[in-house]
Amino acid sequence: MNTRFIEAFLWSARLGSFRAAGERLNITQAAVAHRIASLEDDIGAKLFVRDPRELRLTAVGTRLLGYGERLLEIRQDIIALGRTDVQMLGVVRIGVIETVVHTWLVSFLENLRATYPGIEVQLTSETTRGLHRALHERALDIAVQTEQIDGPGIRSTACLPMPMGWVGAADAQAEQSLRELLTQPVLTMSPGSQPHEAVKQMFRDAGLPIGKVHCVSSISALVKLVSAGFGHAVMPLPPVLEYAQRGDIRFIRCEAQVPPQRLVVSHVEQVPASPDAIRVVAELACMASDRYTSSISVIPPMAPAHRTI
Repeated sequence: MNTRFIEAFLWSARLGSFRAAGERLNITQAAVAHRIASLEDDIGAKLFVRDPRELRLTAVGTRLLGYGERLLEIRQDIIALGRTDVQMLGVVRIGVIETVVHTWLVSFLENLRATYPGIEVQLTSETTRGLHRALHERALDIAVQTEQIDGPGIRSTACLPMPMGWVGAADAQAEQSLRELLTQPVLTMSPGSQPHEAVKQMFRDAGLPIGKVHCVSSISALVKLVSAGFGHAVMPLPPVLEYAQRGDIRFIRCEAQVPPQRLVVSHVEQVPASPDAIRVVAELACMASDRYTSSISVIPPMAPAHRTI
């Protein structure tokens, strides 16, 4: 069975459309549809219900999700067999944003250390702007952040986006209008970050002047401020899922959608030191990010938009 067909199926299921899967895989929408059709012929059953507004999995397609993930993981393990010896050596400098620190970073580093003990990681946590500057100045080898980084000798790969939304104190109203939320103090991430830009856009969409907006770069600090009742926050949801489940904070439903937080892994190419190690670590970071995001059960506090095929 061609693993490219499985990959096209998984991305179509994750992203909800053949078009989006094609963009992620850098192939055409028609090529994705062809791969899905070939996979359906191999299996002997339909995997999707094609609807003008939505792409839905059939019962067989739902069962295939788990098998497909396992198959691709096994493929990566097979590929890694030739890379786990002492020949894969080097120092790799990685910079990540706060969202990554609070989600999949620890498990990623543990797996990397076990698989490639010869690779030494030097870690930095910084804003997206700071990571851009460090990568361009070659002070970093890999940057995991929210924007596509363009430039000679730099390659960027988009990962699955993480849901963002409104977060309030434990006793906050579970449903509030956008105007209600914006007329109260708003907390968000550092200036210029994607959550901060989303907040400014919501003020514009509501026709309101920008009110009291407080920018805090630390997710832990944001949680403390929100739980203490200093305001509602717009932020990525997966890093604070544990706090919501524990009852320290709550997700707030709002009629206005907050765009998901993009996540991009960018790495330098054609460097004299450790080029193979940098490439491998960047690939593994993309896989770890996508595996985490596709496994979380966070439901954004908003009505899902219709998807198109």
